[in-house]
Amino acid sequence: MTTGLPATLRGEAHRPDEAAAGATVTLDDAGLTIALGDGAPIVAGYRDVAAVAVDGGTVTLDLGDASGTGRWIFERFGPMTGRLARGLRDGRLRQRLADGLVQLDPDAEIYLVEYEAPGEAGIAQLVYHDRGVVLAPLDERLPWRRVRRRDIGAVAVEAAVGGVAVGGVGRSLPPVAGGPSLRLLRLGAIATVHHDRWAALRDGAAADAAAIVGGIVPDAPYALRSAAARLLLDGRPIAAEAFGAGWPALEAATLAVPPFDESYRVLRAVGGGDAAPRWLACAPEQAGAPQAPRVWFFVGLPGNLVALELVSEGAHATYVFRVVPRSAWTGTLPPGALEDAVQDVSEALVDARFLREPIALPAAQLAAPAALRYRLALAALPALAAARARFVARLVHRDAASWEAALRDLVTWQGSATDDDAEWPGRAAQEAQVDAAAGSGG
Repeated sequence: MTTGLPATLRGEAHRPDEAAAGATVTLDDAGLTIALGDGAPIVAGYRDVAAVAVDGGTVTLDLGDASGTGRWIFERFGPMTGRLARGLRDGRLRQRLADGLVQLDPDAEIYLVEYEAPGEAGIAQLVYHDRGVVLAPLDERLPWRRVRRRDIGAVAVEAAVGGVAVGGVGRSLPPVAGGPSLRLLRLGAIATVHHDRWAALRDGAAADAAAIVGGIVPDAPYALRSAAARLLLDGRPIAAEAFGAGWPALEAATLAVPPFDESYRVLRAVGGGDAAPRWLACAPEQAGAPQAPRVWFFVGLPGNLVALELVSEGAHATYVFRVVPRSAWTGTLPPGALEDAVQDVSEALVDARFLREPIALPAAQLAAPAALRYRLALAALPALAAARARFVARLVHRDAASWEAALRDLVTWQGSATDDDAEWPGRAAQEAQVDAAAGSGG
């Protein structure tokens, strides 16, 4: 829902190159209605809003129709001009966040702030949610910044400008040498409010990670638990070689237990034994609720692949992703490519609240009415769309022998595949098993 709605605003409206006419614009929780004279009203959702621009007393709305019929110019709304522009922008932000599985309280504040970032400055909408912050510049040419709480570093009030400086430590808020990654300016008396919100998100991620690690290896030395908690923030994967001597304790507690011990053993064997690249990641299913964690691991495989296993109740398949496009595969991976793939998929899992269907559903099933929620999430979450683009197949754990045979067949096929649109011949059989398990309640 959007606060202050429904709202009915009156002025004039027209499409480009058409005469202006009296218009009534109604904004409600779901979208907007434009009524002109005796004609049929134009109804659109907020997610249809491609751009909102304000120039003096004129608001230009673009509903994203390439033919131009979705472009509207609103004039003579008087003191309601700002209310119209903000209502459209706030409605779009809330609806896109909801599409992206972020549920804001109806009275959640959407701030309008002045900001600076490297190479960029302007005015933006800013909203806090349980997993982080969204900064949506009013300049429609600039992308939204979706900051994950794990990527927030130092946060400081800058009293001289009544602002807040935020340091970054991750991909969604990259660090900047010699200065903060983001500044909020001229906030006045509420600068401390914003400081506290950023700091609380950062500290919440740290507290959740510490609680999860404490639950996984409660008997491990403090130094190991502290190091693991610093690294395993909200789904950030930790590599075996990066963690060093403490890795065996984490491995034994999370990956070497039934029923995943056998699949982990086989994945490691296929990936090169002790030399197989592997990662562990964890995050709370809900922010602030570390007693219900999700834990997952990755193993790098030959032939441009990486496997994901979600270690949780009800996870009945191994998800396999390509690392680089098949057309770019030359037999060896570029430096950092495998790490990037692991990061991408982990971010998608957390952003999507651990839904795997938007990643894995075949195209025909994704197009069905029942999958609307997943299509909306894919459109709203860039990380989720990127993970789907990497997805190759899911291998069902029906029995160990058939699962391993499918894994080895997929690795062999992928190693020589060059067509990015090609589909592994065994995928249909695996999806049939998924459907059968769902139909039987298994």
